[in-house]
Amino acid sequence: MAQLKDRFPSGISYFIALETTLAVTAGMEEIYKTLAEAMLLVILVVFVFLQGWRATLIPLCAVPVSLVSTFAVFPLLGFSVNTLSLLGLVLAIGLVVDDAIVVVEAVEHHIENGLSPRDAALKAMEEVSGPVIAIALILAAVFIPTAFIPGITGRLYQQFAVTIAVSVIFSAFNALTLSPALVALLLRPKKESRGPLGFFFNGFNKFFGSATNGYVRICSLLMRRGIFCVLFLILVMVASGFLGGKIPSGFVPIEDQGYLYANLTLPEAASLQRTAAATSQVTDILRNTPGVQDVTSISGFSLLSGVNTTYNGFFFVTLKPWKKRTAIQEQLRAMMSMPTKRSRRFRSVCGPDRQALRSRRLRSQFGHL
Repeated sequence: MAQLKDRFPSGISYFIALETTLAVTAGMEEIYKTLAEAMLLVILVVFVFLQGWRATLIPLCAVPVSLVSTFAVFPLLGFSVNTLSLLGLVLAIGLVVDDAIVVVEAVEHHIENGLSPRDAALKAMEEVSGPVIAIALILAAVFIPTAFIPGITGRLYQQFAVTIAVSVIFSAFNALTLSPALVALLLRPKKESRGPLGFFFNGFNKFFGSATNGYVRICSLLMRRGIFCVLFLILVMVASGFLGGKIPSGFVPIEDQGYLYANLTLPEAASLQRTAAATSQVTDILRNTPGVQDVTSISGFSLLSGVNTTYNGFFFVTLKPWKKRTAIQEQLRAMMSMPTKRSRRFRSVCGPDRQALRSRRLRSQFGHL
């Protein structure tokens, strides 16, 4: 179109009234941002708990290795890099570091008891190899069956579930191979931290120790009151079922795609001229709606039925970019609510006849079909 524009007659130009790929592009950008944020949070949490850059570096090496290995499997499974697979990777970032942390903590325990890093790594792997394998198999057993759900629901969750399962399996493989080698090369006996960092670590360790002791005391108390625990568990289950029944259900959640569809239906005997006049009035109303950027209308056609009729009109409503729609009334749910005043304006377009109002009401099909 950019090339053809140079050949247009004078005074004629073009613009894209409806772009359906903007939501996908914006979603991918948000997921990339979430990946970076998740990575930074993992680095911060691991460093605070392991309290050493050497110990922190080892679990962090497991993250890119596991993620890159997961991407390598995608072509074999027929997957693509899309919203669902990237969301699975966001969740996998927090899971793939667990196995490496288990290895690091086990090796540090033996180093503190006087073993060399190499001997400590060998001793630790004899102890934690079984648990690491068990953790990977359990997590894979949770997610892999989701890939066999039939129908469109299974297709939606297939890449998400398999992405997590594959990344967890590679994480376990890294914990059994790469992590012990890095531990033997990098770890050294811990030295007490000094300065502001040492002050922070000492305060954190005291708080975490107090929280751990309090948790242990509460668990010990509850273990001696089994009947109370069972009754409390039953109460929680009943409350969960009650609250779950109150939550609205649906196939997929409502998502702001950046555009809307709207359908106008007049009486079956309405002429095309009358439909065009009503379509023009509705177009003006939609363009004056907060958050709407542009409206493209078609008289004599309905995308809902897919047929040409004289009494139907259809609207492709393009919303403003998400960053520019910051007010509450410009959000998708506010537009879907259709305030009373705006509904009256729609009714005034169709006329006062009560019987006709039922047949020619404006059906606002907000969202994608």
